Amino acid sequence: MAEFKMKGSDLFDSHNHKLATLRGNDLLDEHNHKVATIRGSDILDEHNHKVASVRGSDVLDEHNHKIASMNDVKKGIEGAMGGVSVVAFWLFFVR
Repeated sequence: MAEFKMKGSDLFDSHNHKLATLRGNDLLDEHNHKVATIRGSDILDEHNHKVASVRGSDVLDEHNHKIASMNDVKKGIEGAMGGVSVVAFWLFFVR
């Protein structure tokens, strides 16, 4: 069983504490502070610097080096259906 769970657009830890939520294209932490923005297949940090991209089933860092696959991401988050938003949760809260 994964240590993290997705319920709708929210990410919870194993103790059922809400860690983050996705509101529109913004990823917010438990205090509703913006942590990241999703722009197409790119993930930007709170300063709008590119931190990762999703290309097919690969997760690439800002230098286009592969850092994970979608399978790696899904192993860490129970209930994850895939997509750029799940990768953003994984990058900022799970990894």
